[in-house]
Amino acid sequence: HLSPTRGNHRRKTQIKYRSIISDVFDGKLLSSVQCLTCNRISTRMETFQDLSLPIPSKDHLTMLHQGSVNIAKCPELYSTDQGWLTWLWEWVCSFFWGPTVGLHDCLAAFFSADELKGDNMYSCEKCNKLRNGVKYSKVLELPEVLCIHLKRFRHELMFSSKINNYVTFPLEDLDLKPYLHKDCKSKVTKYNLISVICHHGAAGSGGHYTCYSLNDQYNQWYEFDDQCVTQVRPETVRNCEAYVLFYRKVDRAICEQREQVMQLSRRGMSCQEDMYVISQAWITRFLTFTEPGPIDNTDLLCRHGQLIPGDTYAAKMLTHVPASVWHHLYNIYGGGPTCAQEQLNQCTICLQESGHRPDLEYRDFTRCSQSTGKLYAVAAGWYREWEAYVKGQTSEPPGPVDNSSLITCDSSLTLDKDYVHVTEDQWMLLLRIYQGGPEVLVQDNQPVLPAADWGGAQEM
Repeated sequence: HLSPTRGNHRRKTQIKYRSIISDVFDGKLLSSVQCLTCNRISTRMETFQDLSLPIPSKDHLTMLHQGSVNIAKCPELYSTDQGWLTWLWEWVCSFFWGPTVGLHDCLAAFFSADELKGDNMYSCEKCNKLRNGVKYSKVLELPEVLCIHLKRFRHELMFSSKINNYVTFPLEDLDLKPYLHKDCKSKVTKYNLISVICHHGAAGSGGHYTCYSLNDQYNQWYEFDDQCVTQVRPETVRNCEAYVLFYRKVDRAICEQREQVMQLSRRGMSCQEDMYVISQAWITRFLTFTEPGPIDNTDLLCRHGQLIPGDTYAAKMLTHVPASVWHHLYNIYGGGPTCAQEQLNQCTICLQESGHRPDLEYRDFTRCSQSTGKLYAVAAGWYREWEAYVKGQTSEPPGPVDNSSLITCDSSLTLDKDYVHVTEDQWMLLLRIYQGGPEVLVQDNQPVLPAADWGGAQEM
């Protein structure tokens, strides 16, 4: 008889993967089901990248206006400032196909409560039986770009048909505030249209697709039809038969924040402020997103709290900002961890574990040879141990830098025999990795202990 192990009952840990697609399009819905007998409410959070909205029929539209979801109580979701051509088009559509359906009607239909009864009763865990219930959803987190898909196709048995109803939609200031959950963290709720996909044809199995897209730099709309690109007026976009719409969050306050950060950066660089490090990924979010979220520097640091080794990685993933910029952004967005440039070094433990530490160390040392300024002396004995390590002649790194032989010798010292000279950047690199000392300058081809260290040397 074998008893089951605890490992068989372990709950799988869900791993969250990030990509540019999820960063741009991911939003969160909270779906709730309420039992009408015991009033128990069960909830489930779902991630969405698009909202598939039904197009209400004439009867459904009447129910929405007269039923529990009263659209009249919701604030207007888009501007009603339309030209006479738009008004005429809507009147013609309503004459032939019934009342005009607006995008807010589709949203109201999607977020309206559904009754669970009959063959679709709710299995209540508290009652432990099927019960009548109500299902509804609210938005927990709004995406940066909202993708809305209008369900224009019906699929029944072997046939499919298309719903050609004209759906009005706003070009600016689509407000999703009426559909937010009370715990929604998104502060910006308005969106502007940036692109529309249209389907031309009778059914979903065939047809032709075109696209309208906005060049927001020049505020100009373009139609993309295969290889043909044409400038169009906003009224043309507003009157199209939309199939998929893309809306982008809009908030003028973020533009002011970006300008303020640029001014602080220029001022901080001129004043030579202390520098801090911010993830390039978060800086990109700040420059492109309306709500970039908390500062996230975790992708820069290893498990030891130091910079992940690799010169190429550091160059691409780090952004150096003055202290005033860091404190300004941190006070607004929070997050972290705080990464002061002078306190961060490439992690020597990770270098050792990766097996590439000697190569990277020698490469960085060679690059530092081009710096000008002071020259420093390193005891030849210690330097040769270090050189053997970085060139692969031994697997053990040397201990701390040991220049004691340079300050205890009474006679003159010989270059290459007793000491080697290195640039200031090379000395700082060795000192940062190995510690030790003391610091010995080279003047007139002779090692000279700095005045601040003479007292300590004489006491020795």
